Amino acid sequence: MTDEVKQPDPLENEVLNFSFTVKQTNAILNILGQAPYVASAGLIALIQQQGEPQFSKLLETEKAKNESQTAT
Repeated sequence: MTDEVKQPDPLENEVLNFSFTVKQTNAILNILGQAPYVASAGLIALIQQQGEPQFSKLLETEKAKNESQTAT
């Protein structure tokens, strides 16, 4: 048996960007919601934290589009 010291992964803390539709994001959250809380809570919080501003902007855009269509 060797006493190897495990080296940290140099890419571990690099940020990756993904793009998902609202439907895909809801599917991911649904799957995470079925996982044990301790395993999924952090990921769910990160998705909500990053997704909420984007979703709010989508809602505002959709609302403005509907108002402009109604006004004409």
